[in-house]
Amino acid sequence: MAEVFVYVVYKQNSTCIDFRALSACLGPPVPREGLRGYLIEAAPANACHPIRGPPAGGNSSAAFIALITRYDCPLGVKILHAQQAGYQAAIVHNVNSEKLVTMVTNVEEIRQKVGIPSVFTGESASKQLRRVMDSEKGRPI
Repeated sequence: MAEVFVYVVYKQNSTCIDFRALSACLGPPVPREGLRGYLIEAAPANACHPIRGPPAGGNSSAAFIALITRYDCPLGVKILHAQQAGYQAAIVHNVNSEKLVTMVTNVEEIRQKVGIPSVFTGESASKQLRRVMDSEKGRPI
């Protein structure tokens, strides 16, 4: 297991959250310095079908990171849908469990197409990330 640092940036505020996660065995590794960007919950949340892309515009050079719920379809499909929607990274979280799993795929086509880093984490990390997202809503830009 690797310690992953995720920097969640909202408007002009930023929050650093440190949690345990496993890097996927497809796509590039998570950068040593961690992931920095705007965290957006995937819609649909399980990313089993193409998801809505991040908001357009803005002057920021920060990446967009998709927060995705586990289950209902293969993990590689979820990451690929995030990439195809325009996200630069993905965080997939477990449901009702802290158990971490290594995200892999046996489908060569998916393995070749995935070009964004991604990690898998437990449910408590997803709750912590959502609390940060919720606390930032409604603050002035």
